[in-house]
Amino acid sequence: MFKIGYAQEIITPPVGVGLAGYFNKRPNEGMYDDLYVKVIIIESKGTRFGFIAFDLCSISKELFASLEERIVAKYGKALHDNLIISATHTHTGSEFRKDIDDVTRYAFNQTLEAALRALDRAIMNLLPGEIEVGSVYNNPYGFVRRYWMKNGTIVTNPGWGNKEIDKPECDFDRTIGIIKIIQGGRIAAIIANIANHGDTIGGNLVSADWYGRFAQEIQHSLKCSLPVLVIDDASGNINHFDFHQKINQTSYNEATRIGRGYARIVLDALDKLEPLTAEDVVVKNGTVTVPHRKPTEAEIAEAKHILATVPDIKKEGDFESQDLANKVPAALRYFAQKMLDCAEKSTPSHDARITAIELGDQVAFVTLPGEPFNGIAQAIREASKFKYTFIIELSQSVSGYVPMPECFERGGYEVQAGVNSSAQNAATEIIKAVVANM
Repeated sequence: MFKIGYAQEIITPPVGVGLAGYFNKRPNEGMYDDLYVKVIIIESKGTRFGFIAFDLCSISKELFASLEERIVAKYGKALHDNLIISATHTHTGSEFRKDIDDVTRYAFNQTLEAALRALDRAIMNLLPGEIEVGSVYNNPYGFVRRYWMKNGTIVTNPGWGNKEIDKPECDFDRTIGIIKIIQGGRIAAIIANIANHGDTIGGNLVSADWYGRFAQEIQHSLKCSLPVLVIDDASGNINHFDFHQKINQTSYNEATRIGRGYARIVLDALDKLEPLTAEDVVVKNGTVTVPHRKPTEAEIAEAKHILATVPDIKKEGDFESQDLANKVPAALRYFAQKMLDCAEKSTPSHDARITAIELGDQVAFVTLPGEPFNGIAQAIREASKFKYTFIIELSQSVSGYVPMPECFERGGYEVQAGVNSSAQNAATEIIKAVVANM
């Protein structure tokens, strides 16, 4: 018999707080919809575990550390170690940098306190319930965003209708994992595990992106304001752009279209899920040492050449990844400086926490640091003994992009160097550590 509790709190920041996900600063100028922190706690045979999911682009080191300190102080280390803390990856949510102003500090404290309130209520709300689980292999709104061009190079986000596109760099795992929680004969909460970037809107207005529209559509269809959590599958090289078409895919309407589309896929699967019968819970926490990139002398020389020869021309509007492919001067200079910063300021590696929550051999929830490429998820699922393996990126620890080893020599936006950016063997080390921890 399971006991399940759930709660959610608004974490929408006030006007002026910076929005995360782009290179240029974007102070919040209003909102399309609210951001939430959502908590689901499950108890089985005396063991409690659960999920805290934030509508944020990522979770800062300070937020991870503050949550740990407060949760351990109130509930003990055992509960904290049994929680998976993650971000949805919306690019129109609060950004908490190291040096933050007063209004951003207010937003940070508001976000922290909201998460703790939601955790408190979720624990107080524990009641008997049933859990159903399943998956569908259907992700029509996700696309590999790295393309082979006809000249043999790789370009990230090459532009709509670009006639030089040959094919995507690879395929990806289109699995959507689904958890349905039932209490009192009704659907009480839903968890969905979907691979796709949360960057469909742009601009300076706060939004939970398609994750929020997904939740709203499910709530509307089920006529209940139930918590709907999205735990992001590995999406470092996946986004919603279909570059074979000449259409505008950056707008709030696009977030709505995608959210509603994913909601329909999940809603159609709800009556096809199977009971979660495994009640024995095993939680495993481990550490993976993520190696950092070390630029070559040739890369350093090229970066210095770019800074010496490319004119310093500021770019108007949002600064995005496709600016690198288009050789926009501001982008070339930005990444050249990041290469030098990588060489001068990077440490050899950092340790990242990884967690596996297992229920019999039926279900496993496993975490990944940073923005891993989808090939990492594919490798983990192929090695998994579990019928359903939920893979959760942007969780437990801070990291950047983690490309597949072969991607580094091919180029593209995600493999650009930066301070403590992942080395070529980082994906291999993460796969090995996660599989060993299951």
